[in-house]
Amino acid sequence: MANPNEQLAAWQKAALESTLNYAKTSLAGAEQLLKLNLEAARNALEQAGKNTRDLLAISDPQELTELRTKIAQANMQQTASYAQNIYEIVSHTQAQLTKLGEAQNSRINKEAAAGAEQLAKGAPGAEVAAAAFKSSLAATNAMMDSLNRATKQFAELSEASIKAATAGMFKVDKK
Repeated sequence: MANPNEQLAAWQKAALESTLNYAKTSLAGAEQLLKLNLEAARNALEQAGKNTRDLLAISDPQELTELRTKIAQANMQQTASYAQNIYEIVSHTQAQLTKLGEAQNSRINKEAAAGAEQLAKGAPGAEVAAAAFKSSLAATNAMMDSLNRATKQFAELSEASIKAATAGMFKVDKK
């Protein structure tokens, strides 16, 4: 049987590494969102300046109507593109966090199963407790698998909805 202090130190180290990986992934996603927002703000400022100059240069009411329509369409496209970029960043970050969680869950399950095996070998009658623990672990894993499948289905449905909405927006713009 492994030294309990060594086992505890290994668990703590693994927990620290998992926490750091979650933090790094979250910060990378936040950094991407910040870059996107700064770029969007810069583009919006440049576009507003250009639109204002164009509007000030117009003397014909018909040109004004055409320019307003053109500006509105460009704004809709930029908004749809911005929303799509946000969705992609958040989805990518969420997928990475899910992978980290699944890896951590797998590691914990292996360690728990090994601990149950050691428990079963330890004392007479401990097999019953180990079997109950293994049964509980199997039920928990089945529940987590169902939850993960439902989450993935929801993410796929959300992605399809976002893409359909974006595609519909661009089709309306081109009319």
